[in-house]
Amino acid sequence: MKFGKRVNLHTHTARCGHASGEVVEYCQEAIKQGIAVLGFSDHAPFPDDRFGDSRMDFSELPDYVRDISCMRDLFPDLTILTGVEVDFVPSLGKAFYEDTYSHEKGFDYRILGPHFIDPLPRDTPPLSIEYAKAYTELTIKGMQSGLFDYVAHPDMFTARYPSWTPELRKFAIELAEASKTLDIPFEINAYGLRKSWINSPEGDRPQYPWSCFWEVMAEYGVRMVVGSDAHRPCDVWGNTDDAIAFGAIFALAPENANVSNKIIQHLRLD
Repeated sequence: MKFGKRVNLHTHTARCGHASGEVVEYCQEAIKQGIAVLGFSDHAPFPDDRFGDSRMDFSELPDYVRDISCMRDLFPDLTILTGVEVDFVPSLGKAFYEDTYSHEKGFDYRILGPHFIDPLPRDTPPLSIEYAKAYTELTIKGMQSGLFDYVAHPDMFTARYPSWTPELRKFAIELAEASKTLDIPFEINAYGLRKSWINSPEGDRPQYPWSCFWEVMAEYGVRMVVGSDAHRPCDVWGNTDDAIAFGAIFALAPENANVSNKIIQHLRLD
C-alpha cells in the first residue's frame, strides 16, 4: 500500500465526552484535507469506569469499533484505522490491554497517552517534582510493556512549568533513553499548538511541544511522529504542518508513514 504525505493517527470523537463530531465527519474532512491514512484513537475506557469523565463507557467499545469499520466501505480511498489512546494502569496487568484492545476485537493499534498517574493521588500538584517523576516512571513502564506503537504528547507533563529546570531535563533524558532503547517513537502533538499558550519568563510558548524537551530528544536521536490530536472534524489536520515544522528545527523528520506501515502489516487491509 502506498501512502500519501498526510497520515494522522491521533483523532478523537464525541464519544470521549470532550470532543465533537462523528466518525463520518472526520472521514469527510480528512478527504478534503488530503489525508491518506486516518486513525481514530479515542481514550480507552475501563470496566470500573475510572477516569470516566474523559472517555466513553466501557460498554460502548463494540459500537466504537463498528462505527469506524463501517467507514471503510464509504471511503474506499481513505485508509481508516481503529485505535485507542491508553492510560496505562500497571495493576490491571498486561493481559487486560492485550485482550481488550486486540486485533481480534477490531483494534489496529494502541497509543500510550498518560494523563492520570495511578496510584499517585489526583490532587498532587502538577508542578511538583513528585508529579513529574511519577509521570516519567509510568510512561517508561508503559513503554516497557511492549503494548504500544508510540507515545502521545510525551512532554505534556511539563505543560504548566514556568521554566525549564535541571530536574525536568533529567526526566526528559530518562524518557529519551527509553525511547531509543525500546525503539518507540514520540509524538509532537499539534493540539498543544492550538491550546492557550504559557506566558513564561522566557516569553510566550505552547504548553507543548516545548522546545527544551525536544532539544533533548534530538540529542538522543529519538524517532518522531506527529499527530493532530483532533477533537473537532475541522482539526483533523489542524496545526500538523506546524508540528512538522517544529520538529524540523531539531532535524527530526516525521515517521508517520513508517509507523502506519508497521501497523498495517498486521491488518486485514490490502
